[in-house]
Amino acid sequence: MRGLQNLDEVRAALLVQLRDEGKLSLLNARLILRTGVNLMQPKPSQVNDPVGVSKVLLALRDMGFEL
Repeated sequence: MRGLQNLDEVRAALLVQLRDEGKLSLLNARLILRTGVNLMQPKPSQVNDPVGVSKVLLALRDMGFEL
C-alpha cells in the first residue's frame, strides 16, 4: 500500500495493472460485494475516507493485487 490516499488514486493504480476497463468493471463488482465501495463511481463521502480506502486496498491485496 504505497501511500495511495484516495479511491481515485486506487482506481488509477489498479487500471495501470489491469490495462483494461472491462477487467476493472468485473473486479469492481467483487469489490462492491466485499467492501460496499464502488470504485468506478464512489460516493463523494467515500473518495477520501481513509477507512474505506484501507478496506479496498486490503480486499484487493486478498485478491492478488498489491498496490
